[in-house]
Amino acid sequence: MRHKLYLFLLICVLPVCAPVQAQHFEWSADAKGFFDNGEYANIDNSLSKTMYGFRFSPQVGLSYKDFSLFVGTHLQTSFGSPKYLDKVSFIGYFQYKTEHHLFRFGAFEREEVLPNYTNFFIRDTFQYFRPNMTGLFYKLSGKNNFISLWLDWTGAQSAVTREAFFAGLSGEQRYKWFFAQILGYYYHYANTKPRSGDEVVHDNGLGQAGIGIDFSQYAKRLYAARFSANFMMGYECKRDHITPVKMPVGLVLDLHLRYWRFGTRTLYYYGQERFTVPTDNYSLTYWGNPLLRAKSYLQSQWYCVLFENDFVNAYAAAVFHVQGNKFGSQYVLRLNVNLNGSIYGKKEGQERGSRYRFNFIGAEKQDRELDDFIKKK
Repeated sequence: MRHKLYLFLLICVLPVCAPVQAQHFEWSADAKGFFDNGEYANIDNSLSKTMYGFRFSPQVGLSYKDFSLFVGTHLQTSFGSPKYLDKVSFIGYFQYKTEHHLFRFGAFEREEVLPNYTNFFIRDTFQYFRPNMTGLFYKLSGKNNFISLWLDWTGAQSAVTREAFFAGLSGEQRYKWFFAQILGYYYHYANTKPRSGDEVVHDNGLGQAGIGIDFSQYAKRLYAARFSANFMMGYECKRDHITPVKMPVGLVLDLHLRYWRFGTRTLYYYGQERFTVPTDNYSLTYWGNPLLRAKSYLQSQWYCVLFENDFVNAYAAAVFHVQGNKFGSQYVLRLNVNLNGSIYGKKEGQERGSRYRFNFIGAEKQDRELDDFIKKK
């Protein structure tokens, strides 16, 4: 009888033990440093500011086949602040990832999953100081196309916080050198409980659809050669039954060129003024670039990649802003260091930018090795 009991327990335990043995422990420690100095006195002096800080984001996780569970934190400080830490944010999410599917639910970094959204949609301030998406994200991708859906809950209603959330969609379809793309979001900015401020619900949206051509990587060291023309439409509503709803339209031209370590990303908008419906809190009602409050706006970024490998990425940039006939400038330095448990099991040359290779500007030999490796792929 005792042997039968042992056999029964063994049969019950084996299915539980097998998945445990198949689980993998994962870890990462991502560090981001940024210096961003914007001078907009000729446009609007209130926009001029310097953002200078550091964010350290350790996280650990367990994975089983295509499923993973991660937990960690963002530890952020602004240089010059009297505080040791200015902000601590929770990281924790479930992930399902295959060749064609990516699903996340929880709190995770926005920039990882929305790299195609320019600062016309989400300005740099939020990327630096509110880096997390808190909600869900799903992406279905193929060889020449993808589509993504996402929900970002940015405000849990309380006596001091308005209820707020984003719902977004983006996608792209490619055919040889040509592509068509769409991206946008709807933002709901409700009330506190009890009501405060202007006591009015605000809604706004921003959408963009266009076509373009992409010659990236068709020539040696030509890492980006992409141009698109896009129709942009907005929706701005203040639910006070007095202020008229506005739906501004315009044209967006987007050019990205990069040869070797030098490149430019230039965006040009021409159309109706945006983000003009009045509100008691402009910065939280509108997440887009405030320089779009004009009929024409040019943003031209000229950058140099200093480091680029699995371990460290860094670049410096000068950005020039022209709003109508008004001029502003911005100078940026960003550094990203990534310690990831997965890269330490790789052999030298297994992936582009192995952990043993530090690419600094002028490292000609390493660049030749990189180009040879890309050709073999």
